Amino acid sequence: MILLSFIRGVYKLCAIYRNQKYYRKMEKCKKCKTTLSSKSIFKSLWKGYKNFSCANCQTQYEFNPKDRLIVGIVIGISTFLSSFAMNYSELEIVSKLTLGLFLMAFSCIVLSALSISFLTFQLNKK
Repeated sequence: MILLSFIRGVYKLCAIYRNQKYYRKMEKCKKCKTTLSSKSIFKSLWKGYKNFSCANCQTQYEFNPKDRLIVGIVIGISTFLSSFAMNYSELEIVSKLTLGLFLMAFSCIVLSALSISFLTFQLNKK
């Protein structure tokens, strides 16, 4: 229940981000020209870069190596943020670890959701 409300909050943050003028539009399907679903991209990203399909024409897409680099940088940034918070907080060790884990999970999810618009995809050859 808490996780579901957390994910809804992340999607609301993404909606706010999309309304800004510096937002980059999502990539469109190469066959039917409909916008690819950010929800399906987000799910396939966190399931280990699984292939995903267009919701309209079922064309299969896969992630580029550049996308894996972008997501790796996002996870590195969130790891840095959580370790920074753990080092400079004056809490007990268990509280520091709990804070670090929650901050890392939160920042990974939010930053990866915000970085989806910068990813490009290629058609699946199989």
